Amino acid sequence: MAKISFLIFVVALIAFLHAYEAHRVGSFREALGKDLHKAETMIEKDLKAKKANIQGLKSEVKTLSKSEVVLKELEKALNEKKLRKFSRTINMKKRRFERGHGV
Repeated sequence: MAKISFLIFVVALIAFLHAYEAHRVGSFREALGKDLHKAETMIEKDLKAKKANIQGLKSEVKTLSKSEVVLKELEKALNEKKLRKFSRTINMKKRRFERGHGV
């Protein structure tokens, strides 16, 4: 009788252990699923933020490129104006020199 009671106790203990492990694995799978879902959501948010940042950077690059072109055009115009002014000054001094020396 004691052997049967002990055997029933061991079988019940094994059944309880199996049930506990099954429940634990189920909980682990649920927790893992929730964590994966949270990670996926965080990755999507991060990706959206990075895409917005990239769009902002592209916009800035376009603006800077346009500014660079305008500055180059202004520099070219300024140099041409300076050259014209310099050329006029040289020609004026040359004429004065020629008039003064009778060349």
